[in-house]
Amino acid sequence: MGGKSYFCDYCCCFMKNDLNVRKLHNSGIAHTICKTNYLRRLTDPRTVLVEERLKQPCLRYFSGYCKFEMFCKNSHYSKKQLEKLEKLVLAQNRRESRKKKKPKKWPWKTLPQKGLPPSLQPIDLALLKKTNFDLNWG
Repeated sequence: MGGKSYFCDYCCCFMKNDLNVRKLHNSGIAHTICKTNYLRRLTDPRTVLVEERLKQPCLRYFSGYCKFEMFCKNSHYSKKQLEKLEKLVLAQNRRESRKKKKPKKWPWKTLPQKGLPPSLQPIDLALLKKTNFDLNWG
């Protein structure tokens, strides 16, 4: 496997570049916690807010250290952090509601009929009846 080391992006640590070492590391609880913490940052703020509102504050975390981290049954968010999260969700909702209010219009419906190419202009049935289809070409 060479002399190069393997770097775990979740745990920010180097280890021997060996398949068995990597498997052992990836199945460990420390790696699982680090991976969960990393992926939690990428989840939708609405789901995080709903989950955190239902939990009680974690006394261990706010007194200094909680060994369960993201697997803890209690909330690790302070009141200020929950308020910031609420503002973020409200801003996200406003952005989505603005996008929903503006439906996209077809460009040829906004243009006058004369400005359209012949293939997009509506068919005039009166002119179609006057057309002689029995003409010989050439």
